[in-house]
Amino acid sequence: MLCAAVLALVGCASYSPRPPDPEQNRTVFEARRLSDPVLAQRLVQLLPPPAQPPAGSWGTAELLIAAAHFNPALAEARVHVTEALAAVTTASTIPNPTLALSFEYDLQRYAESPWLWGASTAFLWDSALRRRLRTELAQTGVRAARLDYAEALWGVRRDLRAALLTAVIAERRLALLAGAERDRAELAGLVERRVTAGESAASERLQGELELARTREAAAEAARALDEARARLAVVVGVPVRALEGQTLRFDSLETPEPANEPQLAELRERALLSRADLERAIGDYQAREIELRQQVRAQYPQLTIGPGYLYDHGIRKATLGVSFALPVFDHNRGPIAEASARRDAAGLHLLTVQAQILGDIDAARSAYHLALEALAAAHAQSERARALAESVARGLAVGADDRPTLLAARLAAGADALVELDALERAQQALGQLEDALRAPLAGAETALRLGTEPEEH
Repeated sequence: MLCAAVLALVGCASYSPRPPDPEQNRTVFEARRLSDPVLAQRLVQLLPPPAQPPAGSWGTAELLIAAAHFNPALAEARVHVTEALAAVTTASTIPNPTLALSFEYDLQRYAESPWLWGASTAFLWDSALRRRLRTELAQTGVRAARLDYAEALWGVRRDLRAALLTAVIAERRLALLAGAERDRAELAGLVERRVTAGESAASERLQGELELARTREAAAEAARALDEARARLAVVVGVPVRALEGQTLRFDSLETPEPANEPQLAELRERALLSRADLERAIGDYQAREIELRQQVRAQYPQLTIGPGYLYDHGIRKATLGVSFALPVFDHNRGPIAEASARRDAAGLHLLTVQAQILGDIDAARSAYHLALEALAAAHAQSERARALAESVARGLAVGADDRPTLLAARLAAGADALVELDALERAQQALGQLEDALRAPLAGAETALRLGTEPEEH
């Protein structure tokens, strides 16, 4: 027994303290850059050569790979997978025995040995069925952890796409408003000269100044939206904001949202209704509750513990064997069985709720996307007409048929319609993002070819 105890102690793991260091964490975080060599290697590995962008250009695919490398929430989700895998090892392990020592000294014995001492053990008879149920329950935890990681990865992709779309749209809006500000400033100058010459009323000058102020205010709002979007993007990727400085942000297929491919949507809809990550999570929860119910049903039967031992009884050596049973004779484990059964029923109803929610999300998002594409087509047609009118006035000015104020007014009208088209484009892309989120599948972009694993060692 002493040798066995020594061998058991030799195989023990050692503890290494690792206290948190917020200052070190802050330093490491602030040092993060998109030029990280490990990230560069990951980009080369995961992006095929035709899809690799120029250096310093970041789209959704590249930023998603960067987020998988840097984002702390994803790192935490990966660690939970490791934790769940360790739980499987714990569940499949045979319970350790217990050792009890007893000593007695008889003060009235003189001729015989006054000592009585003994050693007894207790081995829980862990049946193969009990151990298999524990292992299966732990394996459902591994599946749940992997699904949680997949859902977290998708959430990062969703937030990243939304922030990138807002940033790129804000940049385009700023460019359009900068041109409108120049035209309004020039038009205000022309109106000022006409008012000074007495050819126009002072109200026209005030109206021009008001429109110029409104344009500048809109440009300031677009600049603020751009800064906020870049800050949100940095948070999603897991880098400081200054890591995005000097980097070009792009949104692939911005001008041409993916058209609604009905056969593809029908296939993805069917897949989502059967295997979306949150649905699989609900299925896994139901399976776990099913195993728990089997465990509680099994627990109503006696559980055997065997205890071989050794006894030195005042000079007489004896071998002992103890057997004990856990007897649930009073309640037959009815309470835990009823609780486990109710939890299984609740998990089944939750599964139906999730499936119904998925169906509603997909149908609503698909309808909204169709309407957004129709609105975008109408806004694009109107913008094209306004652009054609502005070009016609420019040609008329070149031959003397039109004047400068008329051209500026036409360009401002075309710019206003271009802003309306840009808003419609943003809404269409947002609707596409909502449809992708409902399907849990990207419909456009280079990230459709990415395969980011859910294993702890795969980032």
